[in-house]
Amino acid sequence: MALDFHFEDAIDLAAEIDRLAPGDSAAGRRAETLIKEDRLRVVLVTMHAGKQLDEHTAPGPITIQTLRGRMVVSVGADAWELGAGNLIALDAGVRHAVRAVEDGAFLLTIAWPGGNGA
Repeated sequence: MALDFHFEDAIDLAAEIDRLAPGDSAAGRRAETLIKEDRLRVVLVTMHAGKQLDEHTAPGPITIQTLRGRMVVSVGADAWELGAGNLIALDAGVRHAVRAVEDGAFLLTIAWPGGNGA
């Protein structure tokens, strides 16, 4: 569930990561939309080591910022390992996958096209 966000509000990402830890779930990952505005989504994703988000696309430009652990972002034959504090940006429609090298979390920001962002 997206938070009722106001621009003067602050989100404690460390607390959210702890709250959203994937635990013993079979998928080994969890995601929660923290901010949902007409043209912006901010999603917190937590993953256990070895788990992966299979190749997919996003409807708008995205950034992936590792907050804890290490993640590998793959685009075709290229791959980038992102440690905590690292960020990568991808254009809309770019096929990519994300794999957790260590237990961790990343923040996915999507610039949603159009004005409705359903």
